[in-house]
Amino acid sequence: MIKEVIFVFPETDIREAATLMKKHRIHGLPVVKEKKVVGIVTKTDFFVRGPSSFHLPSYIDFIKNIKGTKNVEKEIQKNSRIKKFLNVKVKDIMTKKCLTVNSEMTIEELFKIFSKTELQVFPVVNKSEILVGVVTSLDLIKFLKI
Repeated sequence: MIKEVIFVFPETDIREAATLMKKHRIHGLPVVKEKKVVGIVTKTDFFVRGPSSFHLPSYIDFIKNIKGTKNVEKEIQKNSRIKKFLNVKVKDIMTKKCLTVNSEMTIEELFKIFSKTELQVFPVVNKSEILVGVVTSLDLIKFLKI
């Protein structure tokens, strides 16, 4: 598992979460409150979850259309959908029922969980349910190469 976990809080701005994912080349971030995992936000969540007014592809189209506009800020202020987007927090798009794995699990148990769920990342928690790491499908592949 990766012990130096990059995580976010429920109140984290989604732009910050997206920046972290891009910068660290990761698929998902555990969402933590008081050291415990309360959810996970993945790249997929940006496209399929959130308030009904939030739709990332629509936002991207809007930005493309105003690229040539000299006063982009005025255009954004006029568009209430974009203003709502700029205020979306991780809690608005995260998966709340996040599956976690226990730090005491065997590799065999971990393989079974990955194969049953087809998920790519799991937060790792200790007996007190506190986040202690993250394990990804790539970590398992690397383990097989040893």
